[in-house]
Amino acid sequence: MESISRLAGRRPGGSRAGRVASALSIALLAMSAAGGVQAAQLMCGPGATPLRISTAKATWSTDARYVSAPAGAAAAIVDDYKWRGWFNPTTSTHPASAGALAGQPLQGKWLSFGDAQYPTGAAGNTGTGPYPAVITDGNVANGALVARRVSFTYNEKITIGPNVDLSSIKLTGSGGFDDSTDLLVKPDTTPSGATDWIRTSASFGGFGAPSLISVDGANTGMGFYYGDNTIGFAVVNTFYAPTTSAGNPTGLFADFQITADCLTEPEPVASAVLSCAPDAADGTPVEIGPFFTNARDWKWAMRTDSGALVENTVPEQPLFDDYKYRSWFNPAKLAAGQETSARWISPGTTSPGTADLPGVPYPAATGQTKFGYYGSVFTMNQAITVANNVDLDSIKLTGRFAFDDTGDSVYVKPATAASHYTPFKHLLPDGYGGFTGSVASPFTTATIPGFEVGDNTIGLVLDGGQLRNDCGSGVCALGAIAEFKVTATCKAPAPDPATGTQTINFRAPNPGVYSATNGSTVAWSPTPPLKSSADIDVTYSTSTPGVCSVNASTGAVTLVTPAVAGSCTITANAAAGTWTDPNDSTNVVAISAAPSVTQTMEITLLKTQEITFLAQESRKVPDGAFAVDPAAQASSLLPVVYTSLTQSICSVTSDGTVTPKRNGVCTIAADQPGNAEYAAAERVTQDITLTDAPVVITQVPTLDILGLSLLSLLGAGAGGLALRRRKRAE
Repeated sequence: MESISRLAGRRPGGSRAGRVASALSIALLAMSAAGGVQAAQLMCGPGATPLRISTAKATWSTDARYVSAPAGAAAAIVDDYKWRGWFNPTTSTHPASAGALAGQPLQGKWLSFGDAQYPTGAAGNTGTGPYPAVITDGNVANGALVARRVSFTYNEKITIGPNVDLSSIKLTGSGGFDDSTDLLVKPDTTPSGATDWIRTSASFGGFGAPSLISVDGANTGMGFYYGDNTIGFAVVNTFYAPTTSAGNPTGLFADFQITADCLTEPEPVASAVLSCAPDAADGTPVEIGPFFTNARDWKWAMRTDSGALVENTVPEQPLFDDYKYRSWFNPAKLAAGQETSARWISPGTTSPGTADLPGVPYPAATGQTKFGYYGSVFTMNQAITVANNVDLDSIKLTGRFAFDDTGDSVYVKPATAASHYTPFKHLLPDGYGGFTGSVASPFTTATIPGFEVGDNTIGLVLDGGQLRNDCGSGVCALGAIAEFKVTATCKAPAPDPATGTQTINFRAPNPGVYSATNGSTVAWSPTPPLKSSADIDVTYSTSTPGVCSVNASTGAVTLVTPAVAGSCTITANAAAGTWTDPNDSTNVVAISAAPSVTQTMEITLLKTQEITFLAQESRKVPDGAFAVDPAAQASSLLPVVYTSLTQSICSVTSDGTVTPKRNGVCTIAADQPGNAEYAAAERVTQDITLTDAPVVITQVPTLDILGLSLLSLLGAGAGGLALRRRKRAE
């Protein structure tokens, strides 16, 4: 088992970007401090045991001040006082819910300031007073960490190494708190550089018997971050005012362990070359990957600023893979068989909510929002190299994807091109609560335009709906997570000019339909080439002059005025000539005329639309009919019509009610036939795997009173968050 070790005097180094959570658990090794304040280092390594922290006067401090010196030195903590209602730790054990400590004797003592009002022994209290009066509702101006609270902090720093999964840190044990108490975490440095950030979370109470301390970083933004962290408890007296230790001793007892999970660097991708075997037949499938999003291998390459596109900003705005908005799924917690090495990549938020992870502020960032087209582009550092025997018009991504909020398209920029491919097509799914696609049934995009032979930079185009990441409670968070392969089919490579032949890379337009409502200048993409493979000028002509004209030299297409619906057909030619070997100027080859290439684009007088139809979950035949979920949606918002393409396996009504018939793959097509305003949309299909396996019912664990209370509090917060997306502050 890998574990966390504690090494005093050392600090972790190295990059924390691009970590991948392993299933190996780590713990904190407890070693004796050899004088001075040392650091308990959370670092993966063999031979460690969990750190056990308990309340002891010698290892805990306070920010409380005496009533007689409110701006003076901190008050003294005492551990010889016991209020009559506090449980006796020497005769108590950890409750059954205290994890690995369950049933063990409690360690530590009650920490307090004693009682400045009642003499020793009065009303059943015990101690060796007198005890001076202490202010127990903290004043930040006088040194309190948390306003209106008094804090007890552990003297030893908790140092978290770069290979620790922040969302997996757990505190487990039991304690007693008089009165209401929050967990306090103060990282020395946050991603934003702030050094005064304090997170209070995970409220505790109870003093008559040991109560559960159970805080899981997968559910709670505790505020731990890489480097040194101060931990403690912030206590508030909820019954008396003014709040001093006169009659209100303010006690604290705690005995708990800290554990976490290890992270390992993701394995580098073995190959990013999309190439077919020399003898591969036309149409043979080929793929590379998988590729995974993480901060090591991806960057924030493009953003918008005041509506203008900004590329390769200096200094570069960072991406992080340790931030998770509270509604994003945790990739480290996926079910068995669905594990992933992908991480959420995000600029984070300057104002995290109480359940955002890890619960610390990130640098301010602008340029997230969608200004009428698209917002941010996260690109992969590793180029995708496409060989000349790959069909460029067949390239797709297949895998699992999630975005906050919108995945717009796949960014493609060939190394040989001056700019990225435009326009974008809506190719990627939306959503943030779970992956679209699964290991068994991955999501597959439509064909992705823009790739060329050679190196290509690819990325994810996404929109969070907000310009900045500074909305309150983290609601401006922008993020993406993806695990995918790049797929294509093979085709015969283009002839080498050295053989005396040439080809023209004039490719089919994508999209293949253009609406005249967008203007008379046709966005023919990919852009028609100016030169052939032998570097001879390409000339263009139209065979449909009643619909469109074409610039003979550039291939730019223009519609007739007024526009006419129909086919716009363009032919590319390259005349015979000569080719000079770039490596040997004396080698001049006679080149025959290129075979002409003809492509057609449909021109419509109607607006165009497209259908978004996301991947579907598997279903059980015995469960009967079900609705298509998520439903397909046309960009025009016109109703989508469904059709079953596998009638022997399933049927479907036009509005999307599927009736399974037998085991197999049920293929559903989504169509939108258009109307007087919109042209028909291109058909989109999705597969639904049907089985007759029994449904597995997972028993819900029973919660104790504290668990039910926490669940109630979380539920109250979740209700307000359910409608978060799509209507957020700009």
